[in-house]
Amino acid sequence: MRIAFKFHYIHDNGLFTRLLHHIDELSDISLSLYQQDNHYTIEAEGEQGELEALAEQISLLVPRSLFLRDHKIEAVEKEGNDRMMDTLPKQNVSFAIPYCLECQKNVIRTFDPFISCSVCGFSEILLTMDDLALHAGTDTTNEDFFLQLTDSLLKKKKITLPTYNGLRTFSLLNSIDKGNGILVSDPSHLSDRFLITQGELDALMMIEKPSVRLKPKLKFRAEYELDKPFYPVFFADDKITLAFSTALKKKGIEAVFCDHVPALRVVSALEQHLIISPGRDILPYKVNFPLSHPSYTEYAGFQAYGNANGLLVSTDLDLKDKPHIRYVANEERTEVVNAIRYEPAHAAMRSVVIEHSLKDKALSGIYLSKEHPSHIFSFSSKIGYTSMVLFKDEEIRQPRQMLEAIASMDDRGVRLVNNFKDQFPELYQKIERTEFTKHTDITGIAKIWAFAAVFIGLYYGDDACIASEILESTAIEFSGKSGPRIDYKVISTNDGYQLDPRLAIRSAMSFKLAGLDDYLLSFGFIDSLSDFIAQQAENADANIGINGVVLSGSLFENRQLLMRAYNALSVNYPIYRNERLSIDHVNVALGAITLGSE
Repeated sequence: MRIAFKFHYIHDNGLFTRLLHHIDELSDISLSLYQQDNHYTIEAEGEQGELEALAEQISLLVPRSLFLRDHKIEAVEKEGNDRMMDTLPKQNVSFAIPYCLECQKNVIRTFDPFISCSVCGFSEILLTMDDLALHAGTDTTNEDFFLQLTDSLLKKKKITLPTYNGLRTFSLLNSIDKGNGILVSDPSHLSDRFLITQGELDALMMIEKPSVRLKPKLKFRAEYELDKPFYPVFFADDKITLAFSTALKKKGIEAVFCDHVPALRVVSALEQHLIISPGRDILPYKVNFPLSHPSYTEYAGFQAYGNANGLLVSTDLDLKDKPHIRYVANEERTEVVNAIRYEPAHAAMRSVVIEHSLKDKALSGIYLSKEHPSHIFSFSSKIGYTSMVLFKDEEIRQPRQMLEAIASMDDRGVRLVNNFKDQFPELYQKIERTEFTKHTDITGIAKIWAFAAVFIGLYYGDDACIASEILESTAIEFSGKSGPRIDYKVISTNDGYQLDPRLAIRSAMSFKLAGLDDYLLSFGFIDSLSDFIAQQAENADANIGINGVVLSGSLFENRQLLMRAYNALSVNYPIYRNERLSIDHVNVALGAITLGSE
C-alpha cells in the first residue's frame, strides 16, 4: 500500500523543507520527499499499521500555519519521480520562526529555551542562560530561574528580560504600568476574559504566533482598569518568552502586560486569516515577475524593487546606486524629480493580481484603509482603472464642523440639528466641545466612525483613532443579525463620485432620535458598509462584467466587516485578497512598481 501526504505551503521560508526532512529522519519506514513549486509531498509504502503510525507522527509535527493552504492524504500507484515531480532539496533559505511544535514541547517540559533545532531556523540574536542569569542577577538552573523570575514579577509587579524579540518588559495586569499588549500564558479561560471567536483562537495558535486585536470583557476590564477599546493579544512568540510564559502559568498567572508586541498581526473571520501587518515571517519577499525597466518605491516604511530578474520587497533594500524609475504615491509630498505618481489602491489590487495570477481579469477593487486614502474602483484590460467611490473629507475635521455641515445641507438638515439639540442638550454641547487633536490623519470610513462615536455619545476625548475603535468595540457587543441602514451614499463632485460623510452621520442622528440603543446603532455602521461594498461590486459588474472582487486595506481588521463583506459578496463573485502579504502597506509597495505592466 502506497500513500502520499500532500501540503500546499505558500511561503518560501524553508520551513516545510526542513520539517519534511526531519520527519524522514524520524520515520521507521523509507520515505520519498518531493516538491513542485509550493506543493510538498511525502510518499510512503508499507503495511497499514506502519502507515497509520507515520500519519500519527506527521499529525503531531505539522503545525497550523497562516501559509498552509491545504493538506490531504491520497492513495498513489507509483512513485512521485515517475510523475515528473522534483525531489525535495536539502538546501533552502532559512527564516527563523518562533518555535516548532517539538521545541514548544521541550521548552514546556524542561524550561530550557536554548536547545538547538534543525526545523525552527536560527535567530541572529545569540543569547545564553548566562546572559539571562546575569541580567537577573542570579545563577540558578533553567527551571528555577524562570520560576524565581515569576516570583520577582509578583513582588515587583514589573521586570525586564532579554528575549529573541529584544529586551521585553513584563508587568502584572494590576500594576500601574499598562503595557501595549497582553501576553497570555494560560488560554484556558481566554473566552471569559475577551470577546474571541474560534477563528481568532486558531490564529493565535498558528506557528507564526501573531497578535490578534481583542476586546476585553466588561468584568475583566473593570477588574484591571483596562482603558483601551482593544488590546493586541498574543501567545509566547519566542522560546525565551515561552519558558517564562510556562513559569507564569505554573504560578497561576494567566496573562501579563508585555511590550514588543509581535509585528505580525492578523484578523480572522469565516476561516479567513488576513495579515494586517507583517512580521519577521514575511519579509523579504521575492516574486518571479520580470519588469522591462528597473523600478523602485517606498511606501509606509516598506521598499520594493523590480527588474528583469523579478520583484523584491523588504524594509532595508540596498540599491547600491542602481539606476531605476521611481514610483511615488499620489498622497506623498516629495522632491523626487521625474517620479511616476500612482494610486495606492490600484497598487494594492496589482499585488493581489500578481499573487493569484489574475492577468486580464476584470475586477472590482475595494480598498478601505485607516491610514491612507480609501478608494473603490474597477479595472479591465480594455478600459483600465475606473474610479467609482472616492473618500475625501478634508473640510470636515471636527465634530462641531460636522454639525455645521449637516445644518447647511437643506431645511431638513436644519430641523434635524435643532431637534437633536432639543432632545439631547448635554450630548449636543459635548459634540460642540469635542476636538480631535490626536491621530487626526485617519481617513475615510475610519473618520466617519470616529464622528459617529461622538454623535452616538460613546466618546468625548481628543483621539480620533480611539473614537473609531470605540464604535467598533461597541458594535462587537451586538449579537443580532442586522442593523439599521446607515446612509453610505455617493454624490457627484468636481473630483468625481465621492462618499458623503454628512449623510452617514445624519442618518445616525435620526436613529438616535428614534431611540435606537448604542449597540444596535454602532453595528449599523458596519453592517451597512458591507451592503454598500456589495452594491459597488454589482455596479462594477453592470459596467464592465467583473470576474471577481479584490478586498484590501487595514479597515478589514474589523472582523465583523470582514465576515459580512464575505457573506455579501461571495454569493455572486469570487473574492481575492493578499495571502502571502499583508493587506495594506507592503502589498501597496509591491504592486506599485508593476503599475504600467497591466
